[in-house]
Amino acid sequence: MISRSVVNKLAAYADSASPVLSVYLSAEGVKSPSSEFFVKQFHSLLHKNLDKAEREKYATDIAKIEEFLSDYTPLARTLVIFSGGKHFWEVVELEVVLPDDLSIGKTPLVGPLKKVLDEDVKYFVLLVDREKARMFTVSQDEIAEHEEFLTGFVPQKVRTTGRSINRGDTDIHDRYAEGLLKHHIELVSKNVARFVNPADVNFVLIGGHAEMVNKVTKSLPKAFQDKVAATFVSELNIPLNDILLTSKKVAADIK
Repeated sequence: MISRSVVNKLAAYADSASPVLSVYLSAEGVKSPSSEFFVKQFHSLLHKNLDKAEREKYATDIAKIEEFLSDYTPLARTLVIFSGGKHFWEVVELEVVLPDDLSIGKTPLVGPLKKVLDEDVKYFVLLVDREKARMFTVSQDEIAEHEEFLTGFVPQKVRTTGRSINRGDTDIHDRYAEGLLKHHIELVSKNVARFVNPADVNFVLIGGHAEMVNKVTKSLPKAFQDKVAATFVSELNIPLNDILLTSKKVAADIK
């Protein structure tokens, strides 16, 4: 993820004595990129974008980047490296896929990073079942903030066709379950309002168990309700990254 402050710092760099080698390496379509993948990609860009004289002139920066890549553990879809002599080095990792590129200039090539910031669509995801809630914001195609909390198990309503259960007992159980459920949803709503400001996100996605989605949506403050763009069904007891991928598919139809 890239911040505006980092982009501004990079854009402000000005040392004509040390031109900057800007390298953009992406792993679009590659399920599990390795360090070797990025090394080969870097070498391909070197031969495509620099002639022999330039490769010799910037041999120190090239060697520094090669050393970094040989030990690199890929954590994102795009890796950006800026190297300018002995005193300038910056690495940026992004989930947003950017075109491969390699260039030399007096300043770092930050145009693609500025575009990521300018075109970023930030959204909020809330998932709820009868005992817990998970919430996170997505920015630049990755989770920016994440939180989950447990309020306790809310029992289902009693359903029976037998004659051994007293109807009064069943009614009491159902009212008790409804009370717990109402309290659970109220806590979810309060935590949502504490977790994120609706003005900071472009839209909201509500997911979780089907029976909960409408109830939770109606309980949210109006500022959140007005931004609910879609709902989806999902289990909560699955890896967070799986939920993120589902939310991306839903969000892709909204952006």
